[in-house]
Amino acid sequence: MIIKWTLIFFAALSVALVVLTKVISFLNPPRSGRPRPPVLRRLNRMLRWTVLIPAAIGLAVLVVTLWLGA
Repeated sequence: MIIKWTLIFFAALSVALVVLTKVISFLNPPRSGRPRPPVLRRLNRMLRWTVLIPAAIGLAVLVVTLWLGA
């Protein structure tokens, strides 16, 4: 039961980070030759750590589970 709510909470926070990143990039588009705003860089880094890394771990667990089940 707690795992289900943890996954729902994780999914909701991931979607919120994606939406927040899109809103910030829409409201503050990068100008040519200038670095991206620090807030947007920080949000992209957070998004990477909260989506890509757990997804890779989840795929690894799935592969191990399928390998042990065969």
